[in-house]
Amino acid sequence: MMDWDWRRLPFAPLWVKLSLWGIVIMVLGSVAWVGIVQPNHAALLQAQEHTSQLKTRYRQRAYEVAALPDVDEQLVALNQQYTQLIAQLPEEEELAGLLAGVNEVGMRHQLQFETLAWQPRIHGSWLDAIPMNIVLQGQYQDIGAFSADIAAMTRLVSLQDFVLTRETERSSPLLRLSVSATTYRFTGRTTPKKHAQ
Repeated sequence: MMDWDWRRLPFAPLWVKLSLWGIVIMVLGSVAWVGIVQPNHAALLQAQEHTSQLKTRYRQRAYEVAALPDVDEQLVALNQQYTQLIAQLPEEEELAGLLAGVNEVGMRHQLQFETLAWQPRIHGSWLDAIPMNIVLQGQYQDIGAFSADIAAMTRLVSLQDFVLTRETERSSPLLRLSVSATTYRFTGRTTPKKHAQ
């Protein structure tokens, strides 16, 4: 084995000096990487990921802010429709008048009522359904005009479960209509909740 005398280093050949300096630089670079760069590199990657998340969140907020005028317009339109719909529902004291109005429409079209009576209420969280049982007799065109007039009433009345039959005598022009008419009574709050600003 060759003994190396560090005092002869200044007089060593150039390639030995360069090799030695290369080794020293590599060792110092490794120490610097492990001690300084590597911990900061992890922090840099974490900061880049956080920046990316913030940019995504910023874009989402920008889209939401840009859409706010449309949402406000839609909310105003929905509130108007809601108010109009609530106005079409009868008040408690109007229910008797609604029954009389259905009777009047039937009489106007020369229909003969067998049954015209309220049925038990069906309670809901904010609306009560109030069904009305209607059984009547009349000619086809009169029954059609009656149904159209009921649908055009200012108070909301829906017709369902139609059963239309011919009277027992084949020569009779009369038809018998059995139908369930339902109106609704508002029992909840009077205005919808506004969206969070």
